[in-house]
Amino acid sequence: MIISKKQTPFSAMFSGALSLTPFVSVIVLSLIVSSCDNAGDNNVNSPRGGKTLHRVEVIKVENKPVFLSQTVSGTLEAVTKIRLYNEESGRITKLPYHEGDLVKLGTLLVQLDNEVLKTDVAKAKAAREQAAVDLSRVKKLLPKKIATEEEVARASTVLDLAVAEEKHQLTRLQRTSIKAPIDGLITRRLYEPGDLLAQQSHIHSIIDPSELRLKASLAERWIPLVKANQPVTLRIDALGQKPFSASVVRIHPTIDASTHKGIIEILLNPVPKGASVGQFSRAEIELKATDRLVIPVHTIQYEPEGAYVFRVIEDDNGKSIAEKVFFEQGQQFGSMTEVLSQLKPGDKIVSRGYLGLRNGKQVAIAGSDSSTLLAKPSGSPKPQ
Repeated sequence: MIISKKQTPFSAMFSGALSLTPFVSVIVLSLIVSSCDNAGDNNVNSPRGGKTLHRVEVIKVENKPVFLSQTVSGTLEAVTKIRLYNEESGRITKLPYHEGDLVKLGTLLVQLDNEVLKTDVAKAKAAREQAAVDLSRVKKLLPKKIATEEEVARASTVLDLAVAEEKHQLTRLQRTSIKAPIDGLITRRLYEPGDLLAQQSHIHSIIDPSELRLKASLAERWIPLVKANQPVTLRIDALGQKPFSASVVRIHPTIDASTHKGIIEILLNPVPKGASVGQFSRAEIELKATDRLVIPVHTIQYEPEGAYVFRVIEDDNGKSIAEKVFFEQGQQFGSMTEVLSQLKPGDKIVSRGYLGLRNGKQVAIAGSDSSTLLAKPSGSPKPQ
């Protein structure tokens, strides 16, 4: 007699699972165990049945002074720069100094041929002396009624004209000798001895090497923060990274319309050894803005509508709620940004915990008592 046994569906399933490859068998068994575990977690009394509040860190919006460091660059130039021109035409007879020569105040730099002018001076002197004699003679004849008051006045006028002409010729003669107006350094020599100069020819350039400055461009938004006599740290590339003391001596009143930059003048004080006109230099200037409403840059989020932050407020039930606030930005000072609208001092804004945060969502502020609370489902038993 043959006895047959019919397999149950569960045995068939289990048997089928065993007949699969080992890898697939492991997956099937894992799913079965996982489903059993999840079934246990669905209990409302389980800790996993609670909902953890969205935790955030906040900072306060502050009204405070802010600082910013700006670096400007350019080439050194002399504060005092003089171009020497001749006022009389003539041939150069002396031109003793060249570029790089140091000269003292009053040193003869240019001598023009003045022989003709010397003759004109002599003629003017003789005319002046003759006019003085004529006036004296007419005055002696006046009491004797031989000369009239009119003749005396005319002779006096002639003498005045002669005196003026002599001074004029002497001045022309003096201007054929051009002397150094300052203690300085010759930077340009444009002619040579023997050259014939027309009037108003540029002959020499001379500078005062004891005063050097940097004229640098600065963005228009920072110009109002620069103050006269403000100390500056200046470095000259040719002299390495050694810092030198300097100060702002002038702020130009106009802004370049094409670049939207203004000019500030920075004076080296004193001029270091080795510094020279034309050297490239960099100046670091500290800018301070007082009483600015600012927030850290990293707290700001952006959408097509503009910049926004999450402000944490309390609702009527005392719960902390995240509120999305669009605001107008001002100037940026390093890691801080100026706030122009919508926020006020003391507002709490989210500094960490943006991920998953949305407008109107309840949050827990890290470090406060509410940060550890769990939002329990309704009807859950109180802990014993």
